[in-house]
Amino acid sequence: MHPLLLSPETISLLERVSVALLVGGLVLSYLVVYRLGDRPSPFQRLRTRFIVGIPWGTVLVVVGVYLVYHVVQGAGDPGGPNVVGFRSWSLWYPQGILFSWLSHASSAHLTGNLLATVVFGGIAEYAWSHYPTETGQQSFSSWRTNPYARVGLYVVGISAVGLAGSVFVPGAIIGFSGVVFALAGVAIVTRPLVTVGGILGLEGVDLVYSGFQNPVGFAEARPDFSVPYWADTALQGHLFGLVAGVLLGVALLRYRKRSPNIGHVWFAALVFTVSRSMWTLFWFLSDTEFVLFRGLGAASVVVLASIIAIATLPDPRPLVGERIEVPARRVGVVILVVLVVLVALAGVPYNLADVSSGDGVDGGIEIDGYTVTYAENVEDQYTSLDIPVVGDALSVDASGVIVTSDKRNVWSLETPRDELALNGFSVVVIGDSTWREVVIMNHTQWQLSGGNSTYKVYGQHWQEMDDQQLLFTAPLGEGQPTINGSRFGIVPSTEFYDIAVLGENGTRDRVQMPAHNESVDLAGVTFTRKNNRLIARHEQTELLFAEYRTERER
Repeated sequence: MHPLLLSPETISLLERVSVALLVGGLVLSYLVVYRLGDRPSPFQRLRTRFIVGIPWGTVLVVVGVYLVYHVVQGAGDPGGPNVVGFRSWSLWYPQGILFSWLSHASSAHLTGNLLATVVFGGIAEYAWSHYPTETGQQSFSSWRTNPYARVGLYVVGISAVGLAGSVFVPGAIIGFSGVVFALAGVAIVTRPLVTVGGILGLEGVDLVYSGFQNPVGFAEARPDFSVPYWADTALQGHLFGLVAGVLLGVALLRYRKRSPNIGHVWFAALVFTVSRSMWTLFWFLSDTEFVLFRGLGAASVVVLASIIAIATLPDPRPLVGERIEVPARRVGVVILVVLVVLVALAGVPYNLADVSSGDGVDGGIEIDGYTVTYAENVEDQYTSLDIPVVGDALSVDASGVIVTSDKRNVWSLETPRDELALNGFSVVVIGDSTWREVVIMNHTQWQLSGGNSTYKVYGQHWQEMDDQQLLFTAPLGEGQPTINGSRFGIVPSTEFYDIAVLGENGTRDRVQMPAHNESVDLAGVTFTRKNNRLIARHEQTELLFAEYRTERER
């Protein structure tokens, strides 16, 4: 029985019925809109722009990204996809530059980007068209009008934008979202109202996809580690992609001597930037704390939408009245170009800088140039910035599972301390396109009643599961209750943990933690371990002294 109510057979039946109803609903919607509504089939219009009505460039890109995630990153292998080895850590690490824009951090990350690619890529490819759109031109009259060549140019353009993002955007970027934003930029200026419909339609596409993937789902309340959704996005990559796409779209409009409605462009740009959370300007206070500049972000998307709209003006009307002869559209284009250049000016030196392991990150499990370890309160070598005037004001400390590689310029906080403590374990995949290894990090902890906790962190190579390496020990945990005139604590030891009598200058006597269902005596108090609970007993008094936690039950 699943959730103690439904049998596997019942769940399977519900899934089949749900999928059947979903298919029926889609068919009914098609009949209502295109049959009863006397509208021509959308495929008829698509065939005027696409070879046999299919956006082949978008299809090829989607297939390529999917294959990189599942084949090159090894999403189906133990430990999941290799993420560390596929970020754009540095220009000195060519593999990251080459693959980062095609790679993804999770299946949800991949799915979101591919669905958006289908929507915005389809609109952008429709604007580009497989067939010539100029009056008098015929397909196959030259290589520029060859539909297959135009599909190829579309794919080449997407690849160029993706690689440019890897090279010029600062930070260890991963994911296709930069290209998605570029496709959306083209769509916004060439087909603004259709793009607004696509933004809304994307929610429906996502719902339908989820309905087929997981027609019946179960959930339960449980504690979990999470960070704000906006703190896990590469806004600089999104901005670079969007502006690059807008500039490409404006160039296409100029070449074809066409112009959209400026109000429609402004509206589409605003809806897109707001819906894709481009207002989330933030910075790090620590590895788990962030500051969000909401007001500044809200102002920025309104201004950005206005600049995008100005850049699409159809004529050289002046910026302000008749006295300033500079065309407004030129000002808009120049501002957008400056934005791209500023990102690149920050990105190139940032991506060329050497990243060292830093102080406090010592030891660990070393595999072919990677080091996987655990450390606390060390400077994040990749986030912290050394600016002469500001000094250490932007320095960020990090605690948790850290992966470093000097030869690849890698410094990555893979699992924050609190997340590791909550889950009890962490899986880290390292390697590159030709090899991969998995490291398991384990967190054990004694939580003392009325006091604090103490813990240890171990690491082990997946292929050497019997060789567990101790990477970190926390200070002793002090219990609050006084028993028989003494205070007690738990101290991490080489073997396991010890129970200690606390004195003014540290610990006095100590004994090894008893095994399951066994007891030890210390300072007139009997400590008995019952499964994961440590019970303290003195005369007629018995109390729960501490609880042991390893991997969280799932």
